[in-house]
Amino acid sequence: MLTISQFADRSGLSASALRFYERKGLLSPARRWDNGYRAYAVSQVAEARFISSLRAAGISLSAIRDFLRRDTRARETMLTSWRQEMAARLLSLQVADQYLRGLDSKAPLLHLEHWAEPSVLVWFPVSAPERPLPFREAVATHKRELERRGTLVLTSGYVRTLDREGGRLVGEVGFRIKAGRRTPPGARRQELAPTLFATLECGLRDDVAAHRVFRLLDELGFTPEGPHLERYLPGAVDRYLLMISVRRRTGPVT
Repeated sequence: MLTISQFADRSGLSASALRFYERKGLLSPARRWDNGYRAYAVSQVAEARFISSLRAAGISLSAIRDFLRRDTRARETMLTSWRQEMAARLLSLQVADQYLRGLDSKAPLLHLEHWAEPSVLVWFPVSAPERPLPFREAVATHKRELERRGTLVLTSGYVRTLDREGGRLVGEVGFRIKAGRRTPPGARRQELAPTLFATLECGLRDDVAAHRVFRLLDELGFTPEGPHLERYLPGAVDRYLLMISVRRRTGPVT
């Protein structure tokens, strides 16, 4: 058996950390001597180091306590979830690093919007006469209908223009809703994995907006891929947000 000071030296943890782990129900001494002193088994050294490693990886105390009480199958499920969370955090850090490296001291025109969790979009078919922001009324109508049905709408409406037919624009208006909700009647469901968007606020007569986005993306080291969206902005009657799904480009940013 090892005293707490011997165990601390053997495991690389401080005595105060070992007392803290004991209070939190993570690691208890193998026994207590008659004088109340803690005594640890040599076999507990690996467990102490493992707990310390999980803490260093950013795992919460409650999650570690839960993990230690689970069977092998449940532990593997938790490990899978932790790996996915870590991958998402790592992506966010990599994106932030690449974005900052590409900026100069002037106010940036291009911004990033990261949907870190899987998302659900529901799309409704619409048509409208050719005019500025042609689907504005349809966005408001379908949003009210979703709210009437008790569907939580996470962001204002997205639009996609698909075609022109007889002087009218044909497209879709969509809404990002909470995962797990049913698809409303008449809507098309689209499920997206965690997605990074480059965004640029544009005016109605901004005919070169897309060209500017692609140029800025190249400068910042991102490559377009996946869905492109337009988002109607609350309170703005002459502007919209252009959103282009992107990924980090491998290799150095020039």
